[in-house]
Amino acid sequence: MLEGSEGADRVAMFEVAYETTFCSTHRLTAGGAPIEPMHGHDWRVEVVCAGDVLDHVGVVIDFEVLKKALAEIGASFHYKDMNEHPAFRAQSPSAEAVARHVFHELRRMLGDEGRGLRRVRVWEAPGCSATYYE
Repeated sequence: MLEGSEGADRVAMFEVAYETTFCSTHRLTAGGAPIEPMHGHDWRVEVVCAGDVLDHVGVVIDFEVLKKALAEIGASFHYKDMNEHPAFRAQSPSAEAVARHVFHELRRMLGDEGRGLRRVRVWEAPGCSATYYE
C-alpha cells in the first residue's frame, strides 16, 4: 500500500514492456471465405508484465526472457501467411485475434513467470492497434 491520504487504497506496482516486430500477410475472412485481398503488415507487438515485488535480481521479469519467447512466437509468423498458421485456420487473423494468440502463447511459454503478464498490444499499422488482456 502507498502511504498518505491520496494513495491509501492503491498498491504500488512495477510495469515493464517489451516490443518487437515481424512481417506477415493476412486477409480477414467470414465463414472461411476471404472478405478482403491478401495484404501485408509490419506488425508491432508490445507485451506488458507487472508485479508488486521484484525478484532476487531486482526485476519483474528479465527482458531477455520476454525477448526470447516473443521472438519464437514472431518467427512462426515472420514472412508467412497468417491464414495458414494453425491458430487461424478456423479464425480470421484480425489484430484482435493475433493479440489473443500471442497472449496465450506467451503465458504458456513463460510458465510461472507468465503470471505477471498483463496485456499484449498488436499494431497492424501506425494508429491501428488491438489489445488483449485477462
